[in-house]
Amino acid sequence: MKISDNLNLLTPAQKSLLEQSVSIPFMMDGFKSLDDILTKLKVDVHIEPGKPTRSVDDYYEKAMEHWQKVLQQIKERIREDKSLEEEYSKILKRIKRLSTEQNTHSLMRILGLYDSQKNIIILYPEAMADADTSKMDEYLVSTFAHEVMHAYFNRPGHEHFPYAMFVEEPLAEFGMLLYMYETHSPYYDWVYGNVSSKKCCYGYGANIMDQYLGGGKSLRKYIEEYKIFIGEYEMLDEMNGNVSLPMAGSSVNIGGKPIMAKWTPVCIPPTYFWDDTTKTLGLDGVWCFDMHMCDYEIEMQFHMHFHRIVNCVEQVYIGKDFVRHNDLFEELFSSVPVTVCHQNKELTSFNGIPVLKEDNTPVIKSCSDGCYELKRNGKYGIIDSNLKNITPFKYDSIWSFNDNGLCRVRIDMPDGYKYGYVNAKGEEQIAVKYDHIYSFENGLSVAKLNGFYGIINEKDEVVAPFNLDYPDMRGLRNGYATMKDYNGKWGAIDAKGQVVIPCEYDSLIVFDESGVDTVSKDGEEFLINTKGERLS
Repeated sequence: MKISDNLNLLTPAQKSLLEQSVSIPFMMDGFKSLDDILTKLKVDVHIEPGKPTRSVDDYYEKAMEHWQKVLQQIKERIREDKSLEEEYSKILKRIKRLSTEQNTHSLMRILGLYDSQKNIIILYPEAMADADTSKMDEYLVSTFAHEVMHAYFNRPGHEHFPYAMFVEEPLAEFGMLLYMYETHSPYYDWVYGNVSSKKCCYGYGANIMDQYLGGGKSLRKYIEEYKIFIGEYEMLDEMNGNVSLPMAGSSVNIGGKPIMAKWTPVCIPPTYFWDDTTKTLGLDGVWCFDMHMCDYEIEMQFHMHFHRIVNCVEQVYIGKDFVRHNDLFEELFSSVPVTVCHQNKELTSFNGIPVLKEDNTPVIKSCSDGCYELKRNGKYGIIDSNLKNITPFKYDSIWSFNDNGLCRVRIDMPDGYKYGYVNAKGEEQIAVKYDHIYSFENGLSVAKLNGFYGIINEKDEVVAPFNLDYPDMRGLRNGYATMKDYNGKWGAIDAKGQVVIPCEYDSLIVFDESGVDTVSKDGEEFLINTKGERLS
């Protein structure tokens, strides 16, 4: 431990007391002592003069604003779901507590602090003496241990998660009491009394210590995992005389690896979490995309589009309360492996594919009745309703099957794209070799090969040779295709590839079922038929 005391504010005995305190064995998540925590986390200790006053920043206002929003969201749904009444009452109590604690907190002395930006602990011995000069040693050891807990909470893997004042401060008090109890500090009883007498969230630290000594040994594990699953404005609640710790998240198993799910509320419901290590997006609650539920729509777009979470997803985890009202996530579920919580009532998962429990129907993007597109390792393939592969995973894009059982596919090449069609057996009935290929009409399609257009049938036989040299051409519609020449003028060909309308018009030619279209030429619009005859 490195102590900077340039003004010699500590006596030699007090400095020695600190040095002895940090070296006493104290095990916490792999650390062997307070000194081990400070050394490995590279935290310096500064002794500074003054009796700083506590200024209540806007944290309380932001916290109250957060819980007011949650309260309003619950209020809007409570008529439909009476089970939310208990949650509504709890949030209401939290808002009242915040108002009360704001004033109490402003009256507390600052005896020390941990500066996470500079990664230093600052102790104010003059403020400790002002509080009670006869208890300098008690204040010195307890304040120091409290701030070491804050540094510990900010260790690698935890430092990027938000500071939750109403959880972290009582946990720091609990951690400090735990340290003093297990190191047999002679100051423990006095410090415990001091903590329990505090009339704000800090006082909960003594209550947590009581629960720990009463058999709640898992509370040590809670301190070790704290921060990675707690929301920024989360708070402790007291029920039946015991403080209850928030469990906003829990461990989930992704590909055999347990990760801590830090669930974040979007509305009440739904919630989501993002684990950057495994690139996992977790979803829970009722997700829907409905014009009558604009709050969901706006929040979902904000969290998942503008923050571009979805673009990075490599795994999806579905929580026990996830409910799917439409096909909102089916494209996402088709693109990455999905793990479903075994407690989910609607869905389960087979080989990373979510299916409905009631009939084993895959909940992924369909490309026809009974066929689904699936993406694995960056490539798409087609599977059937029994989750068996129809095609290999080799395509970069897949469309839907047409009425004749053909599905357009594409492979991305270094110099462009190659298109073809597969049939329901997964065979490439139309070779994936074309620069472009349109939909079929009456068994025929316009295709482009080696820079020239032609017409093929569904057996991949050439109907019109690939000698149509145009910079742009569109697919067949009502027996005719339109093309544009190098002067930017449009004309039309028939299904045999014969030019029926020369390229002389300024607009696309798309004949309707009666063989008529409106075209423009030299600033004039008029009707023509399939022979190019002017009708008006």
